[in-house]
Amino acid sequence: MKNIQTALSVIIATAALTASAGAAFATQAQSTTALNVRSGPGASFGVLDTLTPGENVEVNECAENGWCYIEHEGPDGWVSSTYLQPTSGGGGSSSDPDCGFSFTMTPSGPSLSIKCGDTEVATPPITPTPTPPPLGNVACFYTGANFTGSEFCHGPATLNTLDGTFNDNIASVKLHGTAKAKLCRNANMSGICKTYVNSKSNLPNAIRNKASSVRVFTNIAPVPVVPVTHSTGPINLKQTFSANLDNGNVGGAGTDIWYRAVNPAQKYIKPINGAKIAVGNKSNRGYAGCKTESFSSNQVSIWSIPVGSYVCMKTNKGRISQFRVNGYAGTTMKIGYTTWAN
Repeated sequence: MKNIQTALSVIIATAALTASAGAAFATQAQSTTALNVRSGPGASFGVLDTLTPGENVEVNECAENGWCYIEHEGPDGWVSSTYLQPTSGGGGSSSDPDCGFSFTMTPSGPSLSIKCGDTEVATPPITPTPTPPPLGNVACFYTGANFTGSEFCHGPATLNTLDGTFNDNIASVKLHGTAKAKLCRNANMSGICKTYVNSKSNLPNAIRNKASSVRVFTNIAPVPVVPVTHSTGPINLKQTFSANLDNGNVGGAGTDIWYRAVNPAQKYIKPINGAKIAVGNKSNRGYAGCKTESFSSNQVSIWSIPVGSYVCMKTNKGRISQFRVNGYAGTTMKIGYTTWAN
């Protein structure tokens, strides 16, 4: 965005003069020293080439800070006008020996003109750069730290997916107005999420180059999703039997977990019929915590989920569920479950 604003501040200083029939005059200058040619109008921009002392260049335009865009035999770019002087007789293609090139600095910036006899052709006056309109309440996301790299800006909205340029590739966030931003690792605002109320020039490792969905909002925080319970209660799950976490039934169609017993030492809870399981840290995570877990269709040994463990499930109907291992009566596993409608 800085480069765009700089470009808007450039004044066009190309001058042309018909010195004789069919002869065009080009505005030329020469370097007074070994002079760096840079990619932008300032010393902070990268060096593209270096002029030799006395090297002739064509001056096309100048910025208010005294830097001018030149063309020459090497890569074209920007140089400081402090180290330029007009070439003898204006240089270039004019055949009129009375023509000269005048290069001066004014309080408003550089001024270029060509004088042939008593006639002077000056460059147009500098037009003040208009102030860009405020961005409003938007968040801008960048692929580089310190607000560099590719950029996209967005007002209040939820973007459940990002395109290939920004998916897993956001490194900094700049907030304008009252905008705030929430970034999540997974699509659909799921997984680990981070919320920012101020600009962040370098996102932390937990979310930097890992965000796959974002939400932009203003002073009004996004309304949290309140989970609605679909089914809940105790289940006594006998060894080799299966249970339906959408309705609490043991056996029958649509079951989600199978208490599989290979032998007395090898017993498992196996998700079936398309259901998935996530043991996680075995704490009580509720709907919000289970929703962000990474689910698997692999079976889990009952020895890895002792009494008191909470296990997250995604039923074969796609609902988020959680059960707690309450204890055993012989080989019967006693669990308490809750499945949410959201």
